[in-house]
Amino acid sequence: LEKALQINRSTFGEQHPETAATYCSMGNAYRSERDYNEALQMYEKALQIQLATLGERHPALAITYGNMGNTYHRKCEHGRALELHEKALQIQLSTLGEQHP
Repeated sequence: LEKALQINRSTFGEQHPETAATYCSMGNAYRSERDYNEALQMYEKALQIQLATLGERHPALAITYGNMGNTYHRKCEHGRALELHEKALQIQLSTLGEQHP
């Protein structure tokens, strides 16, 4: 994934949704390895890029907030996890609607 990040940075630049997607993938990998702090750092980088390039109400942000919520849940920080899952839900409802599968 480090190589993919280097390629995305050189091809698209740091502030691009594809680069953010790679940071999310890296966060998922770190979370799978139980390196929750590193995972959260990757998700935070992805989130900042997504906010700057996609805006506050894009479905990709809901996924990132959900990933962060899952990571905080695994850290037993349930209050923070719930906050992030609620953000994800609000974005999903506002962009996809209640009937979206």
